[in-house]
Amino acid sequence: MFTCFFKINQIDSMDLEKLNYKNKNNITSRAVMAVIPGLGSLSVAIYWINFKIFNLVPALSGLAGIQLYIIIFLSLSVLYLTAVFVVIKLMPGEETPWQLTGIIILLAIIFRLCLIPSDPAVLSKDMYRYIWDGRVQQNGINPYLYPPQAAELKNLRDNRIFPNINRKDYSTIYPAGAQIFFRIFYVLAGNSVTAFKGFMVFFDSLTLLVLIALLRAYGLKASRIIIYAWNPLVIFEIAYSGHLEGLTVFLMATSLYLYAIQKKIPAIIMLALATAVKLYPALLLAAFLNRGDRIKGIITFSATIMLLYLPFMGAGAKISGFLPLYLQNPYESFNLGLKHLLMRLIPGLDYYLLSLMFIIALVIAGLVVLLKDKEGLAVIRYAYILVGSLMILMPASLHPWYVILIIPFLVIYPNPAWLIFTSTVTLSYLKYTSPQGIMPTWILLIEYLPLFTLLATGWILKYRLEVSRLKVQG
Repeated sequence: MFTCFFKINQIDSMDLEKLNYKNKNNITSRAVMAVIPGLGSLSVAIYWINFKIFNLVPALSGLAGIQLYIIIFLSLSVLYLTAVFVVIKLMPGEETPWQLTGIIILLAIIFRLCLIPSDPAVLSKDMYRYIWDGRVQQNGINPYLYPPQAAELKNLRDNRIFPNINRKDYSTIYPAGAQIFFRIFYVLAGNSVTAFKGFMVFFDSLTLLVLIALLRAYGLKASRIIIYAWNPLVIFEIAYSGHLEGLTVFLMATSLYLYAIQKKIPAIIMLALATAVKLYPALLLAAFLNRGDRIKGIITFSATIMLLYLPFMGAGAKISGFLPLYLQNPYESFNLGLKHLLMRLIPGLDYYLLSLMFIIALVIAGLVVLLKDKEGLAVIRYAYILVGSLMILMPASLHPWYVILIIPFLVIYPNPAWLIFTSTVTLSYLKYTSPQGIMPTWILLIEYLPLFTLLATGWILKYRLEVSRLKVQG
């Protein structure tokens, strides 16, 4: 009888512990469901006001537009990093409530919609070049043949797009895939800056859905999408500045998802499209190819690129556009941490030679990954490593919007080093407010010192854990 009574009490105790654990999880879950809309609502207010705060707070009128942007951006980054911590670290359970994912996506789209109508006057004006290249093509002219300042294009100039184009004396730098999209967008939207940004936001919104599908394909919580969906760098650089990353990242993310569901050839074709828009995704091809499908994959990738370039072959040697000069000219160098350090440590080191060394290092990294057998999440992991290597070994410039390329991988592999870097990299814009336009050293330190320190610390800890695990097994 006493044994029976003890067992009953034991069962009741276990049930009570489970009930307490469940109640605790329910309380935490409800707290997260309350905090995220609150953080999102504050963010909506900031995105909606954005640079109109000049009109609301006259005391800020003495600040340059970029200085105000830094204040706005860092405020949003604090809210963003807090939201990421709450969702990733505090949300209990293996499954994400669909309500939470829905709130994250809804607010993410609202953030973007707030910025579409804004004139991209404060940050980059690359979007005007996109529209110009589309206009040139629509008038039957190869965009690689003439720079905007050329007499041959004089009759295409206007008072809205042409004055805002950068590097008017140089032909376009954008690859064939980008040029095809420029023409399509120009046919659909003409000279409308707002409509063009709307197209970029449309593709960026599709990226959110693709990343959720990718998370589900690997059995990960859908709420992780907040890492990309709420990232202020993504939102400002795509919805405000209209950068091509809105399209590039969509194509890249789609290729990762297609590979995850074993659609390997369509994945490689999609990766080739991403490469033909912004070149950098080409590095990921090494992560996609395993023994037995390397030749077929390389042929598929190359053939897709060549087909996209066919309409522009009439440009001959000019088809590379401004790219060779971009790689050679030290005045094009921007925000390069490791490269800047090496140039300071080794005075007289040739800039172009160092650029080639970085490119060779990236090629070697790609070859190492190419020769490995990758399956499942290993494909994403190696692609992530390659993109991270690209960010560190960037051969020419690392503008803030380039860093968007690594953020989809953080959805799978959240990393404090890169998450913080996506917030600090925007400080590089302050170069344009400094005397003689020289990047202050303190900015590079704030950007790169935490990045390299945290990456090194993470690697050391991982190495020690692996050594300890092997000792235990031994």
